[in-house]
Amino acid sequence: MTRILLLGCALLTGQLTGSPQLDARLMADVLASKLGDCPTRAIVAKFKSGWSKTTWGPPTDVDYDVLPTDSLVWPYRIVIQYTLPTRVTKTYKKKDEAEGDSTADLVIRLKYKDMYELGDKGLRISSLLAQEMGGGWHERLTAPDACWDSFQA
Repeated sequence: MTRILLLGCALLTGQLTGSPQLDARLMADVLASKLGDCPTRAIVAKFKSGWSKTTWGPPTDVDYDVLPTDSLVWPYRIVIQYTLPTRVTKTYKKKDEAEGDSTADLVIRLKYKDMYELGDKGLRISSLLAQEMGGGWHERLTAPDACWDSFQA
C-alpha cells in the first residue's frame, strides 16, 4: 500500500521519472501487479435447490497497455485485461456442507477489461467491462468487497 501511495504522490507532482509516458507505464505496472496479488472471494448462498458456494479469482493472465489519448487533461489511458476464474460447487442441503466443498462442478473463465485515465488530476476509472460470449464488451457489475473491484491507485 505504501508503494502505491508513494507512486501516486510522485505521479501527481510529476517528479517520478520526468517522463509522463514512463510514469504512466509504472502506474499501469502497479495496478496490474495489485490484481495479480488479489485473493479469492467465496460466497455461500441458498437457492431453491439448496446451498452452493461460488468462488471468484484470483485474477490470472493479467496484461496491460498504456495508450496515448487526445485529451490534455487525461493524456493516457491504461487498459488492464485479465481472466477471473469462477467456480461453482454442487448444491447441498446444509450450508456447512457447501462451505466445506472445495471442488467445482462448474468453472467459468470471465474476461475483464478495466480502463483508467491518467493525467494531471490523478487517476480515475474510465470503464469496467466484461467480455460477452460473442466477443464484444459490456459494462460489468462490481463487487466493492472484491480486491479486483476496489479502486486504489
